[in-house]
Amino acid sequence: MKIEVPVEEAYRLINPGCVVLVTSAYRDRANVMTLAWQSPLSRRPPLVGISVAQTHFTAELITASEEFALNIPGAGLFKQVQRCGKVSGREKDKFKEAGLTPAGAKKIRAPLIAECLGHLECGVVDRHKTGDHFFFVGEVLAASAESDFFSERWYEAAELIHHLGGKWFYFSGRREET
Repeated sequence: MKIEVPVEEAYRLINPGCVVLVTSAYRDRANVMTLAWQSPLSRRPPLVGISVAQTHFTAELITASEEFALNIPGAGLFKQVQRCGKVSGREKDKFKEAGLTPAGAKKIRAPLIAECLGHLECGVVDRHKTGDHFFFVGEVLAASAESDFFSERWYEAAELIHHLGGKWFYFSGRREET
């Protein structure tokens, strides 16, 4: 038997992609934001998309700078991921609040997060207003990952964080090969 799902909660049926920490910066302000609404869009050119609420400080910084980074945290950073999702970067330095270390990027001015397993440095190539969010399309300009984790066993070794909606999370660590 199937139940009816409220349409405003329907995203939970397709959402369990890994949680990322989006970093952005403009002038002397940098920010880090927890984000689950991200997607690969193209291989050639390499494009990714992120959906950010129009009212969030991150949307303001990305709009002004036209760049952002996706930082991929492992399960060991779960408390920091939660912290970055509960505090506004307008009022507080979320790097300090969460105990995360900003690191230099190769192609963009926004910082990377040293403790994360991997990073995608992106330049904005398009922005769409989608309801109460902006959908930013970023071209991946540089990518890096911990060598121990980026291999055929990426998901098994990395224990990535997946947001299932509300207060529910899942940590990956198993894969099936077909």
